[in-house]
Amino acid sequence: MDAPAFAQAIQCWKGIVGERFVETDPSALKSFCQNVSALQRSVLAVLKPSCAEEIQQIVQIANEFKIPLYPISCGRNWGMGSRLPVRDGAVVVDLGRMNRIREVNVEHHYAVVEPGVTQGQLYDYLCERRLPLVLNVIGSGRNTSLIGNALDRGVAYFSSRADSLSGIDVVLGNGERIQTGFGSFPQAQTTFLYRHGTGPSLDGLFAQSNFGIVTSAAIDLIPKREEMVCMLATLRDPKKLGEFVEVLRRLRQQEIIQTVVHIANRHRSVSALTPEIYEYLKRTRQGSAFDLRKIAEEIVRLEIPGIWTAGCGLMGTAGQLKEIRIRIKKALTKLARITFLNDRTLARLQSVAKGLSFIPSFARKSAVLHAMEPLYGLTKGIPTDAALRSVYWPLNDEPMAGVSEPDQSQSGQLYCLPMIPMNAKSVDEVVAGTESIFKKYGFETYITLNMVNTKALEGVINLVFRRDQQARVDAAHACIEEWHRQFIEKGYIPYRLGIQSMSQVIQEKNPYWRLVRDLKKVFDPNRIIAPGRYNLV
Repeated sequence: MDAPAFAQAIQCWKGIVGERFVETDPSALKSFCQNVSALQRSVLAVLKPSCAEEIQQIVQIANEFKIPLYPISCGRNWGMGSRLPVRDGAVVVDLGRMNRIREVNVEHHYAVVEPGVTQGQLYDYLCERRLPLVLNVIGSGRNTSLIGNALDRGVAYFSSRADSLSGIDVVLGNGERIQTGFGSFPQAQTTFLYRHGTGPSLDGLFAQSNFGIVTSAAIDLIPKREEMVCMLATLRDPKKLGEFVEVLRRLRQQEIIQTVVHIANRHRSVSALTPEIYEYLKRTRQGSAFDLRKIAEEIVRLEIPGIWTAGCGLMGTAGQLKEIRIRIKKALTKLARITFLNDRTLARLQSVAKGLSFIPSFARKSAVLHAMEPLYGLTKGIPTDAALRSVYWPLNDEPMAGVSEPDQSQSGQLYCLPMIPMNAKSVDEVVAGTESIFKKYGFETYITLNMVNTKALEGVINLVFRRDQQARVDAAHACIEEWHRQFIEKGYIPYRLGIQSMSQVIQEKNPYWRLVRDLKKVFDPNRIIAPGRYNLV
C-alpha cells in the first residue's frame, strides 16, 4: 500500500472520528490482534466511529484511497477469529462506541439497537425498567454484541437470532446508506413489524456477507409468560443418543417444546459446571487452589454421571406447563432422567442441601445446585459470563489478573459448526467421526447439538489447546482442517466459518459463490468491505 496515501487517509479519518479514536500504534495493534484461535493477521489501523454518518464518511475515504475496511461489532467472535480480518492489510472499523439502545417497544416486543449494544446491556435495560420482555440470550458472555451475533447467524437459547432482525440500517461498500424492508419509506409505521417490506427482501444479504456495514437493526424480544421452567434430561444409555434426538424432535414437531433444545456431551457439561463449583468452593471453604480444584472435579464425577444432557426453557401458563411436563415425561422417561426447575424448586433444593450440608452427599449437591444457577438462568434469558471460565478450565489455566477475555490469555479454542439433519443416523455419524478425528490429534471433543428448528441441529464442536505450545497450536489447526475436509465431503456443511476456513467452503467452481462475487460488484465495486469474508473477493 502506498505509504503517503495511507497517511493521508489516516488524517482524513482522524478528522471524522477524532484523533483518539484512530489507533495506529504498533504495540496497540499487536495487542488488538491477540486471539484465542492463535491466528496471525496484519491490521493497518483501528477506527472507532460513533454514528452511521461517520461510517459513511469513513467508507467514502476508503473508496477514495482503495483501503479495505473490516467491520466488527464488539470483536468477541471467539474461536472463529475474534477481531481479525480474513485477509491481511485491512483497517478494522470497531463499532463498539455505537452502543445506543434507540427504542424498546413492549407492545410489539422488539428493541432497536446499534452494533455495540451487548446482550448484558440490553438485559440490564429491561430489568431496570421492569419491562415484561425476555432476551433471547446466547451462552457466550454478557459483553457480546446482539447484532454481531445475529448477523453471523448465532443460535441462542430460544431461537436462531438471524431470523429476528428487521429494519436493518446499512452503509454499503459504495457509500450509500439504505434501510431494509419498509424502512426504505421514511413514513413507514411497520418497519420493525414485518421484515420483508415491498419487493425483494434484502435482509438476508447482510448476514454473513461483505456488502456493507450494519449500523442498527431491530431485534425481536420475547413477551414474558406467566411461568418459566427449565427442563433437564440426562440420557441413561449413551448408545441411544440417536433415539434420544428423534424423541426430542417429535416433541418439537408437536410444539410441546417450542424453544431450542441444547444437547451437551459430558466434556461440555463438565467444562461448564466444574469451574462454577470451584468458584463456589473458593467462597465457602479453605484450601489451596490445587486442592479445591480436585474437590470440584470429584464432586462432578460423583454428581454428574450422564454422558449426554439436554436442556431447554419452557414457557406458558401454569396449566400449560403442567400438561407439557406430563407429555415430556411420557415421551422421555424410558430414555432419560428428567428434572424440571423453576425459581421456587431451585431455591427449595438449595435450602435443603445447605441445611444438610454436614452430610457429604448433600454438601456435594449444594455445590452443584449453586453452580447450576448461571446455566439455569440462560433458559430464562439471563446472560452470564460463567461460560468464559470453561475456556480456561480444561487447560488447568487461570485468567491472569486484570484479564477478563480469553483473547488475552494463553488458552486456545477452535470451532466446527455444521448443520446436521435431525435423525439418529446423521447424529451418530457426526459424533463418532468427530471423536475419531479429534482423538487422532490428541484432543478431547466438546460437543453441543442445538435443535434450531424441527428439522436440523446446529453442531457446536470445539477443541481446546495452549497457545504457548506451538506443537499443540499446529495440531489444533490440522485437526479442524481435517474435520472440515472430511465432513464437507460427507455433506455436513458448516453454517458458520472461522476466518481461516473460508476457502474450504467458498470456491470459485461453485456457481453460487460466483453469483455472490457478482453481487459484491453491485454493493461494493471497489471491494472495500471485508475482503474474503464469505465471498471470493
